[in-house]
Amino acid sequence: MNARSGLSLFELLIALALLALIAVGLSGSLSFAVSVYDRARLDPKQSAQVALKARLRSWLSNANSPSGITPYPIEFVGEANRLEFTTTHTKGFAPEAAALRVLVENDADNLMMTIAEMDDDGTVLTIHSATVAEGINPVFSYFEAHPDDPAWGGTWSDVARLPTLVRIESANGDAVNWNTFVARPLLN
Repeated sequence: MNARSGLSLFELLIALALLALIAVGLSGSLSFAVSVYDRARLDPKQSAQVALKARLRSWLSNANSPSGITPYPIEFVGEANRLEFTTTHTKGFAPEAAALRVLVENDADNLMMTIAEMDDDGTVLTIHSATVAEGINPVFSYFEAHPDDPAWGGTWSDVARLPTLVRIESANGDAVNWNTFVARPLLN
């Protein structure tokens, strides 16, 4: 039997230091898990509206250029109280559809979104409607990045191009859970 059995003071200090590092890592992970859990406990209605805003941003970022040739409507309609466009970015929402025709409009102080799933030949397969935000009285505006006079406008009338930016904001400015929404369609 060896006369020296057990740990030296140096080995014990190293073991304690390693345990302290593991404890710090675990506490950070626990803190992150608690914050994720708190975010997941949002009001289901509010989390659905956040998801719709994210989807709208993605669809606007992938809006079809009005100059393309397709069997379904691709014109970009931009007015002060509504926005309508087509996207082929259907992944995660309508995998069987060839394109989506998205209409976002002001409906009695609510921001409503109607999505029509379209087949390859332009036939509407399904129509979905949802409320993106309530009580905001939305106002739409479109940014023209013209070199001579870049400016925001209340309508978009250029049938050959997409606007540089699209903005949706609350007219009353004090809407709960609504920050000004700005998205950038693909530039063409």
